Amino acid sequence: MFVSHFNSFLRGGAATAARQLHAALRNRGIQSRFQYLAGQSFNDSQPAEFDTDEFYSTQWARKGTLPNALDRVRFRVHRQSFKRATRGAKDGAEIFTSPHGQPFTPWPPLDHPAAADPAQPHLIHLHWISKFIDFPSFFGSLDPDQPVVWTLHDMNALTGGCHFAGGCQRFRVGCGNCPQVKRSGQTDVSFQAFETKRRALKDINLHIVAPSRWLLGLAQSSPLLADAKSFTRIPYGMPTDKLYPMQKQFARETLGIEPDAFIIGFGAMNLGSRRKGATELLAALERVGSNPNVRGLVFGSGTLSDATKTLPEMIHVGNVQDDRTRRLVYSAADVFVLPSTEDNLPLTGLEAMACGTPVIGFDAGGIPDYVINGKTGLLADNGDAAQLARRLQTAIANPDAMQAMGSQARDLIMNQFQSDTQAQCYMELYRSLIGSENQTQRRAA
Repeated sequence: MFVSHFNSFLRGGAATAARQLHAALRNRGIQSRFQYLAGQSFNDSQPAEFDTDEFYSTQWARKGTLPNALDRVRFRVHRQSFKRATRGAKDGAEIFTSPHGQPFTPWPPLDHPAAADPAQPHLIHLHWISKFIDFPSFFGSLDPDQPVVWTLHDMNALTGGCHFAGGCQRFRVGCGNCPQVKRSGQTDVSFQAFETKRRALKDINLHIVAPSRWLLGLAQSSPLLADAKSFTRIPYGMPTDKLYPMQKQFARETLGIEPDAFIIGFGAMNLGSRRKGATELLAALERVGSNPNVRGLVFGSGTLSDATKTLPEMIHVGNVQDDRTRRLVYSAADVFVLPSTEDNLPLTGLEAMACGTPVIGFDAGGIPDYVINGKTGLLADNGDAAQLARRLQTAIANPDAMQAMGSQARDLIMNQFQSDTQAQCYMELYRSLIGSENQTQRRAA
């Protein structure tokens, strides 16, 4: 069995999840490779699992000099038109992407084992593929029996461009009249992209995986994925040999944090993203006020602050890249707050729980899949900053209860969200698809 993972980038939430699965599969003896968008480079700060022999900058076959030049021209024209149609999004809005990620991306990529030995059982495993894959040329080049697994990390596979719909339900009826585009109308760019995806995905041997119950339900109701052959929920798996509780006092001493303070952790790749809930969190923290015994411990790109609000003191540690620092930050916190108002299965919450820290968050998206109210953390109604504040105040007043919830959180990760468990579920899915493909080939012969 040979599995090729496709993910646009080497960094980010989807990339982290895809890399961790790739590593877990290789540890189990699966021939797995990671294909990513050309133009990125490795450096000394990359994590240890970035063995460059396992990761491949993807190059695609070309049609010839003149057709290739025409493809590039058409792609540039489309890209400029798409940018004009989607320009002007409000600060903090999610990205909106085209199904034409590159000019021409036929399967298989250049120098790929499938090109050398087409008879070898091979699985295509897609992850976050925006800005990387051209839907018409990629899916149009696949053999009808070629198994394709697609793990959804957001809603883009279901929509005409947005990655999170923000409550909009237009994706259920073909998009159009999109609230996220400048030139909105029945046949706007979201409708056109939706139709491009619909045509490309028709008659594909496609198998959808969603990490959360929330996203699985959306996928099963999506017109774009109506022809998918199967839908499966496989939660993300945590590398619990790398993410585990550290002694809290040691973690705080290392980070220069007072040993007796109550620490509220928070982090996101982009703190400015509206759906990550920084606005709601700030409103909740304002209700907590400048409690002299409370500190906020914040990581990620950007800052969490508001000069107009009276907040606990904030300690910013910037972007966290390596596992040791990640363990220190999560272990130093008494609770980790997850105020996302729309999310799949946020890795930060899983990572915090793997380090023995309970999570306080909104009852939104996939968060309730692992935040069990009163056991592994506390939940507030989605978007209710006042209720989130009350949950934080309860936590501050009951540190022993939070410590007990942290132990249960670690137990839940060990029982349901380990990398080995995730890898085993995918291996069972792969084997069922390879078996089906072989049966089809034998019948055809």
